Parts: sequence; structure tokens; C-alpha cells
Amino acid sequence: MLDLFHAVLFTALIGALGLGLASIVMTIIPVRSEEQSAEELAKTRVEYAFFGFAGVVVAFVMWVGMWLS
Repeated sequence: MLDLFHAVLFTALIGALGLGLASIVMTIIPVRSEEQSAEELAKTRVEYAFFGFAGVVVAFVMWVGMWLS
């Protein structure tokens, strides 16, 4: 049963890390459209950065959960 628990934690770890790193990359390389203002672009970059670092933190928590169990 512990292996099933580790499999679920590992799946969450990979998913969160993948989405987090993708969001961090989107923070660095933003997509800008013609009608987007500088304020909207800054808001989008902050959102991507927040979700990116949140994903990395969730992945770290999953890794600690696997390590401690």
C-alpha cells in the first residue's frame, strides 16, 4: 500500500514540477499581442511567476512527503 502512496505523490510531484517550470519559462519569455498594454503584460508576468514558483513549492512538498514516508 505504501508503494501506491508513493506513486500518487510522485505523479503529483512530476505534474506540479512540469507546470511550475513551464510557467517560469513563460515568465521569462512572455507572449505579447498587439492590443495588450504594458500593465496587462506586467500582470500576466506576475501571474506566471506566482504559479511557477507555487508549482515548484508543491513539487518540493511532494518530494519531502515521499522522503519522510
